[in-house]
Amino acid sequence: MIFDSYRHFRDNPAYNKFVDEDYLIVEFKCPIEAENFKSWSECHYITYVLSGKKKWLTPQRAWTLTSGQSIFAHKGAYLNQQYFEEDFCVLMFFMTDRFIKNFALSDLEAEVMQGIAAEPNGDLIESIEVSETLETLYHSFFGYLKQKERIPKKIIELKFREMLLNIISNPNNGAVRHAILDIAHNDGMGLTKVMEENFFYNLSLEEFARLSGKSLSTFKRDFKNTYHNTPGRWLTERRLDYARQMLLGTGAAVKEICYDCGFENPSHFVSAFRKRFGQTPQAIRKTETATA
Repeated sequence: MIFDSYRHFRDNPAYNKFVDEDYLIVEFKCPIEAENFKSWSECHYITYVLSGKKKWLTPQRAWTLTSGQSIFAHKGAYLNQQYFEEDFCVLMFFMTDRFIKNFALSDLEAEVMQGIAAEPNGDLIESIEVSETLETLYHSFFGYLKQKERIPKKIIELKFREMLLNIISNPNNGAVRHAILDIAHNDGMGLTKVMEENFFYNLSLEEFARLSGKSLSTFKRDFKNTYHNTPGRWLTERRLDYARQMLLGTGAAVKEICYDCGFENPSHFVSAFRKRFGQTPQAIRKTETATA
């Protein structure tokens, strides 16, 4: 089961939070329960660590955050690793594509963004340099959270935008600026980008649709037009091809590769692998590495 972070925080009344149609701000105190778990979000988010330590992992690299550090994460799925020294406590700022677009293209923010082109960036997560001013801004949200019933939503939105402006005004946060502009100018993430960056996670078709910003029926229709295949068949084939790459390129155990490629049942994985490639994972690793 993959943890749906945005909807969990949005729908659970136990958390100290602000909820609006296009953003969510939540204080999250995470009790240590599992060392490794997978999570996903249909919204982009900023995380600021108050205490503890946690690692975000993608197939390309890993980001380890400790107290006082911050990241901008694109919507999608991630493997997370927790540590057991102390509880992991954070402030999280979720935002929809529409919120980012409105922010990036407004007159005030346009002055700050002027001359900054939206360049392609392969990273799913960007580090944020936390200046003294930004640290103060992060902590100022606690005062609003304590009296949230009496604070107009417009003030919270302005505070949110002030925080984003502080981040993108810092020359050392140029990668975040590019990410925000890229999201704004491309209306979020295209279907192919969503699929290529998340196919190895065991998300449902409805969850892939939400990541794409589409209804399930529209997602299936657009997928068919783009890939000339059904989502279910494409996912199975793409995951098996990726599993074959991992078998031949790493020393990971077959069971580990099964889970890392989005399969939940090792027996089903081996059966599907044999059907596609004519050999079991163990056999193809032995045969092809011996002849390499």
